[in-house]
Amino acid sequence: MRYSSTYKNLLLSNLELEAYSPTARKVVLLNILLYVSSGILAFFSIYNIFYTYAYYIGMIDTLAILGAIYAIYDIRKYGDIKRASLIATADIFILMSVLVYLVEGKDFTLIWTIFLPIFAIFINGSKKGLLITIMFYIIVFSIAYSGLDIWQDGTWNNASFARLIMASLGLTLITYFFEHSLEHAYSTLQEKQDLEENYIKTLEKCSITDPLTGLYNRRHLAVQFKEKLIKAKQNGSYFALVLLDIDKFKEYNDSYGHMLGDEALVKVAKALQESMRREADSTFRVGGEEFCAIFMADEHSKIVTSIENIKSKIMNLDIKHLNSPFGMITASFGVCIVNEFDNVNLDKMYKIADDYLYEAKENGRNCVIGSEKISAL
Repeated sequence: MRYSSTYKNLLLSNLELEAYSPTARKVVLLNILLYVSSGILAFFSIYNIFYTYAYYIGMIDTLAILGAIYAIYDIRKYGDIKRASLIATADIFILMSVLVYLVEGKDFTLIWTIFLPIFAIFINGSKKGLLITIMFYIIVFSIAYSGLDIWQDGTWNNASFARLIMASLGLTLITYFFEHSLEHAYSTLQEKQDLEENYIKTLEKCSITDPLTGLYNRRHLAVQFKEKLIKAKQNGSYFALVLLDIDKFKEYNDSYGHMLGDEALVKVAKALQESMRREADSTFRVGGEEFCAIFMADEHSKIVTSIENIKSKIMNLDIKHLNSPFGMITASFGVCIVNEFDNVNLDKMYKIADDYLYEAKENGRNCVIGSEKISAL
């Protein structure tokens, strides 16, 4: 949702907030309450100073206006909603407590105390706001109790005091449960949104990864290839696409069963992934027993060394394979390396690497073909 500049400035304090979020609601409420409070206080400040000549009350109102203005400034300056909320609440808290003590219930001043729980609970949250309200009413009720049969020329009595307590507690409870239920609704909604986001992330991950090995799948190869190729161009690196195929894997499945075959695939995938740990490297399962890796290096020799390390790592798994001439699971490699990037694309590099892989199979398997060359596309 896009906010108008006026709305964003006046009610959101120029903060970047998500539309309809609890935080945005709190900031809007805080600003509205501060504007309304400032307006009411300004009226009474002028009224008390220039019409009733109650200068000390007018000065208290003026100080409270300055507190509200500072809270408005503070949230724009520091962007700290909790801090601004506490400043605003403290301002109203102190103002009303002082007025109750000084005015002694005259001119219906006690009516204004019922607005403290609305202010405190709405902008500080139900729990913190309720604690602030309880502290406030402990002070107000204590002052009001001390004025029994004294305030308002003795007409302030037990019945008046009881009505104040009942009205105050009733409004406080209504405000508290309203805000608490709203917070619960927001919390429940947020939990559902989090579950949906996690589900979407899981679906996205499933769409680009192989469920057995956890490597990227062939579908994601094109995306990663494009990203890594751009980085290689920018860095002027050697760029390699490697295809490897587990030797005589069909015979392994026939002899040892598909369950052990899957375990072997997982172990080979892990060995490949552990060899490609840099951010610039990516690993894929592109077929039944066929894997792919794309990576870059600043020297040709480093690519050759990396591929030989992968080959050795697979052999060091020491997975028994009696139908292989090597007595264990091994892999054949076809490699395409470039350091000139004109006309380079995935299809061309994949075709070259695949041809070299076929040649490696023909040359007795468990070998690397193509890593010693720089391919011209």
